[in-house]
Amino acid sequence: MNQLHIEPRNIFLQLLHHAPLLLSGLVLSLFLCQCVPPSAEDKNPKQGSVNIDLRNKQIQQLYDLRDARKVDSLLHYLDNPNATLRYIATLAFASIKDTNAVPAVIGRLQDPVEDVRIAAAFVLGQIGALKSEKALIAAFISNDSLSQHQRFNATVLEAIGRCGGAASLKQIASVSTYLPTDTLLLEGQCRAIYRFGVRNLTDPVATAQMVTYVANERIPAPARLMAAQYLARTKDLSPDSLQSVLLAAALVRSVQNPDIRMALAKALGKSKTTPAFAILSKVIHTEQDWRVKCNIVQAMSGFQFDTVRSMVLPLVLDTNAHVSRTAAEFFVSNGHIEDSDYYWRYAREHAAQIPMLAQIALYRASNKWLGRSAPESKDFVNYRLREMFLGTKNPYERAACLNALSEFGWQYRWIHEKGFTDSHPAVKSAAAEALLTILQRPDFYAFFGESARTARREMYYYMREMIASGDPGMIAAGTDGLRVPALNYRTLRDSVRIEDFRTALGKLKMPRDVEAYMALDKVIAYFEERPEPAKPVIPFNHPIDWERLNLVSQKTEATIETNKGNIVVEFYPQWAPGSVANFLDLAGRGEYNGKNFHRVVPNFVIQGGCPRGDGYGALDYTIRTEIGMAWYNADGYLGMASAGFDTEGTQFFITHSPAPHLDGNYTIFGKVKQGMDVVHRIQPGDLINRVEIKYQ
Repeated sequence: MNQLHIEPRNIFLQLLHHAPLLLSGLVLSLFLCQCVPPSAEDKNPKQGSVNIDLRNKQIQQLYDLRDARKVDSLLHYLDNPNATLRYIATLAFASIKDTNAVPAVIGRLQDPVEDVRIAAAFVLGQIGALKSEKALIAAFISNDSLSQHQRFNATVLEAIGRCGGAASLKQIASVSTYLPTDTLLLEGQCRAIYRFGVRNLTDPVATAQMVTYVANERIPAPARLMAAQYLARTKDLSPDSLQSVLLAAALVRSVQNPDIRMALAKALGKSKTTPAFAILSKVIHTEQDWRVKCNIVQAMSGFQFDTVRSMVLPLVLDTNAHVSRTAAEFFVSNGHIEDSDYYWRYAREHAAQIPMLAQIALYRASNKWLGRSAPESKDFVNYRLREMFLGTKNPYERAACLNALSEFGWQYRWIHEKGFTDSHPAVKSAAAEALLTILQRPDFYAFFGESARTARREMYYYMREMIASGDPGMIAAGTDGLRVPALNYRTLRDSVRIEDFRTALGKLKMPRDVEAYMALDKVIAYFEERPEPAKPVIPFNHPIDWERLNLVSQKTEATIETNKGNIVVEFYPQWAPGSVANFLDLAGRGEYNGKNFHRVVPNFVIQGGCPRGDGYGALDYTIRTEIGMAWYNADGYLGMASAGFDTEGTQFFITHSPAPHLDGNYTIFGKVKQGMDVVHRIQPGDLINRVEIKYQ
């Protein structure tokens, strides 16, 4: 029978009849090889095998073609007799994501070399075109009694999850006969269902299967993690009471795996059932891992506030600054007017024990939730926030104060006066963001009452001042305020002002100021009543530095020396040569010395390397997004921050925990070898003293 005509369900059923019975340790070792390029350990490659030598000029040429997005030239290599060249050319389309390449990549699903077939399946998933679905199903190797093709089959399953339809979801979810020793297939199945979930494709059978897997301790941890991530991250998914009982038991039994517990805490928070609350309210007092604590706090937002309040508030005093801040910010998002006077009093009473950012968050909660019936408290809260702003030398604390003041719209003049004249870009950008928050108030006119027209006009001139300043951070952070429909700033336009905006747009330096350019371009289109403009295409402008990469070996590492200690990272040049070379060049030139970690999101990432220190800084070039066969499936991954595909430059981040929602969109170019304890201690404003490179 022609395999292309086999029904999808029959393919999966055939696999069930041939389920392998291998030791899980052996299968797991095979899986781990996926994170290492085929050449990394292969000293004596077989004929027809993949062997990536980055010093090989022809291999460098292929990476250059990927970097320059030369689609036609790469397609030419897909039929090359050399398996390594076919592999690199195929994998290049994971970064390019050109749907026109799909037919040619589908042809590589039948490649005689399995590494090339795996790359093809991975790429088709990354491109995400529905037209790949049938070919992927047909390529699935159902008759695999010797378990020789589990890596390929697992990759195919995940790829179908990225591009397939509801029927494929049902068929993949219905497979229930994988054994605990089928590590790769189980993870492939769970990854597939997770990928369907983040695309808002769900099925009750799939959800039930994920609950069953995560509750079964015999299922390998990588599969259970993806099952838990599916339950945590899929929108509009709410486990019922019976499922919550199983998830609660799984939370307790996963004592040695905080990654799974983190995801389960989020999933239980979505459940909003009695069993879910019972377990979360218990473990919130006993949990030792700060990351799990943060997720438990956030999960509490789905339950009765009067009960939750007394559980979350003491965590503001937690010795871990991330937990303290998360607990304080819980009340910004979920506070009640009845308690609004209590938040600032609690902050004042325990000021010696609460980190500054958490204190500011508590004052912000009061500022947000205090009603008109407590004017004296409102006055004190805003007075105290202004006092904190003036009293701190930390620009990230000043920025937080401005955002807290924005909860009371009448502070717009003070925010403008102090924020626009501050010496630090992070504070200027925060001032712009704070004014945007005020302008976007749904009750703008009711809040300002008879003074609404005055406030509207004054803030219009503040927006124009931002644009005239040419400050890319302020423009990117705040000028959306001119496009708030309810304020209808078009009534204040004239041709001269639009020309002023065009002049300011022309002064922004591309590609350095791409975020500001996009924001201002949208404002001009709004005033001219044109459709929102497309993102600007940034031409290829920064080739890979192969001379520097020639110095790199598997032992090359960088030590990021911070004021909190040292973080040692290794690199993945086979996946992301341009990103590795760029980081090494910047570090070698001292570009990271004295830069801040400007963005720290508890239990997500620490981000640094911004020349401005506000997240809107870059140099006069960009590098390309580089997607390799690596996943954000653990903590400590080194990724490139971006404002969209192919806009990377100097800013990098390190993950606190698994972040599979970043897979395929953000370059992974390394991982922390030592110093995750330091990563976990980093707070906004902490310094990178220097970065030392050891090429070895």
